[in-house]
Amino acid sequence: MTATIHTAYHKPAPMLSSASVRPVHVGRAVAAAPLPGMAGDDTGDHISDRNATYCELTALYHAWKQGDDSTHTGLMHYRRVLDFTDSYRSGQAEIFLDRFDIPEWLDATEAWLAAEGEAWDLVVPRLHTMPASVEANYAADHVAADFERMRQVMAAHHPDWLPAFEKMAKQPGIRLGNVALMRRDLFDEYCALLFDVLARIEAQTDLSGRDAHQSRYLGFLSERLFTAWVMEKQAQGARVREVHLLNLARATVTPWIADDRLNGPEHVNVAFSADPNYLPHAAAMVRSLAEHADPARRYNLFFLEADNDPATLETFSAMLAPWPNVTLTMIPVGDRFATAYGSKTRAVAGQTNASYNRFLLFDLLPGLDRLLYLDVDMILRGDVARIFDAELGGAPLGAVRDHLMTRVLTGPAPTTAPEAPELGTYLRETVRLDEDGIRDYFNAGLLLLNFAAMDVKATGAALLEEARSTRYLFRDQDILNRHFAGQVRLLPAEFNVLNTRDSLYSAVPDALRAEAMAAKADPLLVHYADRACKPWLEEDVLWGDLYWSALAGTPFLQAVKSGELVARPSTSERLTGWGRRMAERYPRLRPAMIGARRALNRLRGG
Repeated sequence: MTATIHTAYHKPAPMLSSASVRPVHVGRAVAAAPLPGMAGDDTGDHISDRNATYCELTALYHAWKQGDDSTHTGLMHYRRVLDFTDSYRSGQAEIFLDRFDIPEWLDATEAWLAAEGEAWDLVVPRLHTMPASVEANYAADHVAADFERMRQVMAAHHPDWLPAFEKMAKQPGIRLGNVALMRRDLFDEYCALLFDVLARIEAQTDLSGRDAHQSRYLGFLSERLFTAWVMEKQAQGARVREVHLLNLARATVTPWIADDRLNGPEHVNVAFSADPNYLPHAAAMVRSLAEHADPARRYNLFFLEADNDPATLETFSAMLAPWPNVTLTMIPVGDRFATAYGSKTRAVAGQTNASYNRFLLFDLLPGLDRLLYLDVDMILRGDVARIFDAELGGAPLGAVRDHLMTRVLTGPAPTTAPEAPELGTYLRETVRLDEDGIRDYFNAGLLLLNFAAMDVKATGAALLEEARSTRYLFRDQDILNRHFAGQVRLLPAEFNVLNTRDSLYSAVPDALRAEAMAAKADPLLVHYADRACKPWLEEDVLWGDLYWSALAGTPFLQAVKSGELVARPSTSERLTGWGRRMAERYPRLRPAMIGARRALNRLRGG
C-alpha cells in the first residue's frame, strides 16, 4: 500500500511533509510568489487560477489529472488533518487542538498507513451534525440558489446519484473540509463526478455582488456532494473508516519552522510575546522596530500570541503595511504557563506568565540559526539588526548585564519579598550563582539565541522542566541565568537600557555603574522593565515620551489613554510605587519602608 496525501497551503505555515504527506501550494498560478519547499497546483492540466472559487479543490484536481503510482490518494489542509490513528476522543467531529507536534503526528500516520491503510477503501471525517438539515443550513449560511442549481445538475446529468443527493439534503450530517484518503480507483471515480458537476454549476453562476467568502461556493458545495457520495459508497459496502478531523487553527504547532530558509545574511529574526494586557505595548515596540528597519534587510517577526482577539490581531498586523520588508507571523501559544510560579511581590498590573512563552521558541523555531527575543515593554531608537548581528563568538546566548543585580557584590541588598529577604543570599543559595554568575547576571528581556551553537531540543526541554518544577523570585529570568551561567556573551550595555532612576545604581560596583550610566547617555533600546517606571502606569518616567511617540503610530493610542486595553495598578501596587519613590528620595527611610512592606506581605499571605 502506498499513499499520497496532498496537503493544501495558501500561505506560509508549519510544514507537513513525509513520504506519504505532500504539501502543495494551492492557487500558485495567481499567487504573488511561490511558497518555498513545496510543489504547486499550476503544472500540466490545472485549475490553479480558479482557486478563489474552488478553494483546496484545485489541489484535488491537480492530483487527479497528474496521477501517480499510489494505491491511495487523498487531500488535507495545512490546518485541518485526519486523526488516522484515532488517538483523540471527543463527541465532536472536529477537534480544535491546543498543541500539535508535527513529527509525532507524521510518524504515527506513516506507521498506521503501513500497518492498516490497505484494509480501508476510504478514510473520512466523522459526520458533523448540525441543528438543521444540510439543505436548510446551506440556505441559512450561503446562497440557496447554488444548492438548488447543484440539485438540477444532478437530476439532468447524473440522475443515478440524485437519490443519494436528496437523502443527504434532508439529514443533518456533513463531512467537513473536503478531506479524505481514498483508494485510487474510488478517488478517480469521485473526481470525475465532482468536477463535472462543479463545472456545470460554475458555467451557470453569476458571482457579481458576492464577497470573497461566498465566492468560495464551489468548495462549500463539494462538501455536500462528498457527503452524499460517501453515503452511497457505504451503502454499497465500501470499507469506510471514520475519524476525527483535527483543527490546528488555535494550536501551538511544533516545529513552526524547521528548515533553514530564514538563515541568509539578509534576514533578521525577532520573536516577542503578548497577551491582551500587553498587546498595545507590543504594538509600540514593533512600530519603533519597523521605523528604524533597514530597507535592504528582511525582518521576520514571530508573535507568540496568547488569547488575543482575532479582530485586534488583524488591526495589529495591518499596522505594518507601510513596511513590506517587515513580515509578521502570528503563532498561537495559549496559556501554556498558567500554573507557573509568579511571586506576588514582583507582580505588575496586567502582567501574566506570558513571559515564560520564550521557552517555547526552542520547539517552535529550531530551523533558525539565530533568533532575537524581545520583551514588549521596549522601544527601539535604532536598527534592531545591530543587535541581531552582534558577535557571539560561539556562545549559545547573548544578553546584556543587569547592572542593578550586581549591587549585591558591594553589600547586603534587602528586598520586600518573603522568599528572598536578602537578594545576594537568594542569588547565591537559591539560584546557585557564584560571584562571576552574579557579576554577569543578565536581563532576560533581550535574548540573542544562537541556536546553531546549542542542542536546541535539549535546551528547550530543560527550560520547560524548570518552569514546571521551580519557584524563583525573578521567574524565567532566574531560570535562564542559572541554565546559561558561564556561557553568555555579554552584549553592549546600550542594547538594553532600563529607564530606572539613577539613584538606584548607588550600590552598584563603580566600574559597572559607569558602564550603565554611559549606556543611558545614548541607548539603542529603552526597556521599561521597572514596575515603577512604566509610562502607561506612571506619568513622569524617563523616556516616557519615546513610548508615547511610538504608540501614537499604532491603532491603540486612545485605548491605552482611556485604560480600555491596559490593566491599572491596584491600591497595593500604587502604595508600593509611592514607597519606592520615597525611599529613593529619602534613603534613611528605606529600611522602614522595606519592613512595612514585608509586614504587609505576611498579612496578605505572601
